Amino acid sequence: MLLNNDLIPARTLSDGFTQSELSEMGRCAQKWNWRYNHRLEKAGMIQFPFLVGDVWHDAMEQFYATKGERVSVATLQFPEAAIPSVQDIIDRDYWNHVLPKMFEAYRSYYRGDHLKWKIVSIEEELDIEYRGFRLRGKIDLTIDEPNGRFTLDHKTTSRLNKDIVAGWDFRFQFLFYLWLKSKAYPKQKFKGYYTNATKKPELRVKKNESVPEFAHRVFEDMVQEPDKYFYRDAFPVSPETLQHFQTTVIDHKLKKLEAVLDPKTPIDLAKAIIQDKNTDECQHYNGPPCPYLDLCRHGFQKMKFLYRKKENKHEELEIE
Repeated sequence: MLLNNDLIPARTLSDGFTQSELSEMGRCAQKWNWRYNHRLEKAGMIQFPFLVGDVWHDAMEQFYATKGERVSVATLQFPEAAIPSVQDIIDRDYWNHVLPKMFEAYRSYYRGDHLKWKIVSIEEELDIEYRGFRLRGKIDLTIDEPNGRFTLDHKTTSRLNKDIVAGWDFRFQFLFYLWLKSKAYPKQKFKGYYTNATKKPELRVKKNESVPEFAHRVFEDMVQEPDKYFYRDAFPVSPETLQHFQTTVIDHKLKKLEAVLDPKTPIDLAKAIIQDKNTDECQHYNGPPCPYLDLCRHGFQKMKFLYRKKENKHEELEIE
């Protein structure tokens, strides 16, 4: 007989929960179920936003660790099992030229960061227990400035306008990191968090223009019009706001897990909670379809050959 505890394997709980996982659960429970609960990923998938983000965060770590003196922007590498298309290879070449130039512009624009900030920590991994659940995260930066102590999150984005940043003062990702930090260090006084966004270029390669030439044009545009590309703002957060975030956002997400695990919850209801499909997430107008669309559309037994089981739920936190 299927029991409630069978719906969420012990490894799902012991590996802990990150902000990206909890956010996924809110967007589409079934996607969370495939990706995190069953640790499935489509074999050979190449996701450039993640590849670009990883390289950018690595460069940021070097920049702040060395006060901008020694930074080597890594090249994008395809996953081992990937079979790249011709377009994938073209896109990789594009980013391997453009990202170093984007970083060069960033370093020029923010060269005084180490003079105005005291860096408290860089890429700090946090691991706490709350309501019986293991919660984890990696904080890009923690800084001290005259106004107090702040966490800071690096972000690359395709668009940068007032509509994009309008909700950043209550965005789960940013508040979760600050909340996590406050729980890990309850005696420290945190004033809020910074968002540190860099927009990817909207410029396009011209006819007869080489990719290196284009990358240099991107650099010149970023230097000449930095407001188009760089957005940084501090969001003060009071203890009352963090408490409100805890009780109305984090607690509600964890209560769903508690309900699924509770043997008093009818099994059909428990399954409905973690298998609820939000079909609006299957396809966005400006991106590829959900990687689990085949599973949802045709069922696991018919489509499982397309997927592999990951060893760790959060591979980005398991790297030694």
